[in-house]
Amino acid sequence: MTKLNGVDTKVIETLVEDYKKNPEKGIVGWSSSIKWKGGLYAEAQVGDHKPVPIDEPDWFSGSNKGQSPAELLLSALGGCLSIGFIATASLMGIKVNSLEVNVSGQLDLNVLLDLKEGNPGFNEVDVQFTVDSNANDKQLEELVSKAMEISPVKNSLERNVQVNSTFKRNK
Repeated sequence: MTKLNGVDTKVIETLVEDYKKNPEKGIVGWSSSIKWKGGLYAEAQVGDHKPVPIDEPDWFSGSNKGQSPAELLLSALGGCLSIGFIATASLMGIKVNSLEVNVSGQLDLNVLLDLKEGNPGFNEVDVQFTVDSNANDKQLEELVSKAMEISPVKNSLERNVQVNSTFKRNK
């Protein structure tokens, strides 16, 4: 087993070789089930992990029992970028002592509350990588660039992703 930064690089290298031969194996589905629990509080269930609390702050009529959906979106982006950064660094043989990814953006709640026209979502999101590594600045810039390039979450946010909806009545 070859581990660097806590990543078993052999596992990733084996996946790469397998997907080169069988690209269809690389198409993987993901899902999450969100159950409303009362007020503005809900819980997301993903696989066999603990439920993730979703709520709004007190000032927005929530109970502040969990992160807001907007905060979870920013967290998903930061998490995806950190994973891409560490995986790429590990495959390149670069040791990372610490990594922090800070993600921020602003929402216009006037649009959300239908007080004006516009985009109720983020118009811009800022990401800052803070890294402690023996890598040189050029390597760190390459790692940030690669993490941004390969991030499924970042790419989903930047593209027009079709979101379909249906409903069924609970009997």
